[in-house]
Amino acid sequence: MKKDPVENIEHMIKELHDTAGKFTQPVLHRYPLLFLFLITFSAAAITQGFKDLIHEVSYFVAHPGVLMFVGVAVLLLTGKLYKSLGGKGH
Repeated sequence: MKKDPVENIEHMIKELHDTAGKFTQPVLHRYPLLFLFLITFSAAAITQGFKDLIHEVSYFVAHPGVLMFVGVAVLLLTGKLYKSLGGKGH
């Protein structure tokens, strides 16, 4: 029986993560504040970039409630997808 393609991709990513972890963990332990700053900066840059991108769409600027509804709908659909793919607790 064939494996699920999503499961194959997750397995490959886990192997890549585990392999990379062998090299990155010593550096992360040696310079924790540097990496904390880099992660914080990256998260803030992504958030600000997304915010600026949304402000380019005039419909969302004029109707922020629609944007909130779209966000809630995407979260609900993500939850349904998680359950249908056999997520934990299902």
